[in-house]
Amino acid sequence: MANHVNRDLDRLMLLCIVSAVRNVGAPWERNRIGRPCWSPRTVAICCFVKVFFNRTYDGTEAYLKCNTTLCEILHVDVLPGHSVIARGMDRMSMEYIRRVNRHVTIQLRRRGMLAEQCSAYVGGNCVSSNMDVVVDSSGFRLKTSSTWFDIRIRQVSKRKDHIKLHIVVDAETLAILHFTITGWKGSDTKEFKRLIKKLPTIGKVAGDKAYSSRENCQIVADKKGTPYLCFKSNATGRAKGSQAWKISFHAYTNNPEEWMATYHYRSIVEAVFASIKQCWGPDIKSKRGWHKRRELSIKVLAYNIKRTLYIKRAEELGTSLWVPCK
Repeated sequence: MANHVNRDLDRLMLLCIVSAVRNVGAPWERNRIGRPCWSPRTVAICCFVKVFFNRTYDGTEAYLKCNTTLCEILHVDVLPGHSVIARGMDRMSMEYIRRVNRHVTIQLRRRGMLAEQCSAYVGGNCVSSNMDVVVDSSGFRLKTSSTWFDIRIRQVSKRKDHIKLHIVVDAETLAILHFTITGWKGSDTKEFKRLIKKLPTIGKVAGDKAYSSRENCQIVADKKGTPYLCFKSNATGRAKGSQAWKISFHAYTNNPEEWMATYHYRSIVEAVFASIKQCWGPDIKSKRGWHKRRELSIKVLAYNIKRTLYIKRAEELGTSLWVPCK
């Protein structure tokens, strides 16, 4: 299954992104005056291609000239050059990238789609059910570096800067349902609310000690879910206004082995970060402001498209996504 997808990955990813962009709409309006300009959808697709295939702007132009697959899909003779693609990356908004990503992930949500998304995509006829999710974050290196004083060796050293990607993942399909991007100082605990906010009613929610707080436990409980947020060593069972925390803490203390066994499905999120970094690189090549966040968000989109292809292939073969080890 994986070999089939990987063998035709370029063509399949191009087909998926073209389909998504056509359904979502244009990222900006055409200029009404002046010289005729490129189609905004075409420019957006070329911007996605740049990140999908880990190329520079010049390299993307060369790739599009040599590989005629995209021209055939779009029914055009020529595609934009590197300068047009660079300007398109300037104009593309984070909200547009998120809309395209939502269109892709909506196919993977076997259950639990958002009410407003259901209205947009399937006419509002949707019955939500619970899904288990995992939250975590990871850093992606930047080209820049900062000067630090290393107390251990008492010397000044330079350390690579990075930005953090916070994600919430469907535990069954491994699709990234929602994500946020912050600087390296971004707090995991504070981002938890933003990650969970737009999800429907949920089942189990697993997260490491960075997300452990009474407020976060209560947020999960309010969505009819069960929190499995690993407790810190100094945690106590006092509710302090959060009954969900008290219930979860007592479940942990009364049967720690069973509680931890359920919690440890959290480790599947590491496979998601490993896949993104292995396929699209652990660093961010962009140097300009918001370009860094746009590039990282497009990497998330690329990952979700690849998951879509794997799941579609599994459905064609009539096989399960997961096979027990023997």
